[in-house]
Amino acid sequence: MKKLMLILAILGFVAFGNVSTALAQSDDPLATKDTLSIDDMDPVFYEAQQESGSHTTTIIIVAVAVVVVGGAAFYIIKKKKKQ
Repeated sequence: MKKLMLILAILGFVAFGNVSTALAQSDDPLATKDTLSIDDMDPVFYEAQQESGSHTTTIIIVAVAVVVVGGAAFYIIKKKKKQ
C-alpha cells in the first residue's frame, strides 16, 4: 500500500509539472493562433556575439571533479589497506 501511494504521488507531481510548463509557455492556451505569413518580410541579420575569454566555470567544474575523484580513490585505497 505504501509503494502504491508513493507511485501515485510521483505520478501526480509529474502530471502537475507537465501542466504547469505547458501553461507557462503561452499566455492563453485557448486563444487562436496567429496565422500571418512572414514570407514577404525582409530578412533580419544579427551581429555575431563575441565569445567571452573567461572559462572560470569550466575550470571550477574540472577542479571539483578532480577533487571528488581523488577523494573517492583515497577512500577506496585506505579501505583496501585496512582489510
